[in-house]
Amino acid sequence: MKDDEKVDATYVEFTVKPVPNRTDLPHSRYRKEPKDIIWHTENMSVDSFHEAHEWIMSGPYNEIGYLYDGYITTNWMLAHVLVYEWTWRNTISDPQFLVYTNYDYTREGILYKVWVTPVSAVGVQEVRPEES
Repeated sequence: MKDDEKVDATYVEFTVKPVPNRTDLPHSRYRKEPKDIIWHTENMSVDSFHEAHEWIMSGPYNEIGYLYDGYITTNWMLAHVLVYEWTWRNTISDPQFLVYTNYDYTREGILYKVWVTPVSAVGVQEVRPEES
């Protein structure tokens, strides 16, 4: 690119995909998901957080906890956005669900898992221990 050429870039996003053969990645403290979870397996792949946000908010965000309890994807950005949105929702209003995450290694790479449980099933003490 020449010095006198201008590039009109209003939005730039850089992402780094996690390496699936890393053994030092931490697991969830629960390690195993409950057996009665109804999973939705997602095959969608996105290249940016903007795409991931649009995809998650157009369906899975509103369906988790109602049509199914958990979400499995090979795309880490989809899992990240889903966890962020559920955590944000629990922060700005009364928490409805507790959000859990985990992952499994497979031949295809990493399967990211996100699932929720209703607060009423677990108890309010786990959500807000400082109010005890």
